[in-house]
Amino acid sequence: MNLKKAAVIFSFAFPIISAILIIKFMTGIISMPWQGMPVLFPLLLSPIGIMLALGSIKTNKRWAIWGIILNSILLLFPFFFFIGGTLLFGV
Repeated sequence: MNLKKAAVIFSFAFPIISAILIIKFMTGIISMPWQGMPVLFPLLLSPIGIMLALGSIKTNKRWAIWGIILNSILLLFPFFFFIGGTLLFGV
């Protein structure tokens, strides 16, 4: 496996892992010692995933574009979560 294919795989893995952690946090099925950290993970991992997808866009264009889209959506999630929580619950 060459480096660009691995970059596309990692650009897909970051949003999937972040989404799984966010779902676990929201549902409360499994308690985690670091409460709230899954909401902040996309702010750290999504820019890295976008850069990896942009770097490999010439070899796997279709998968790289999907990686960019997924990471971009997940990058906006923490902002919507915090703004929505403030609007719905106050303070």
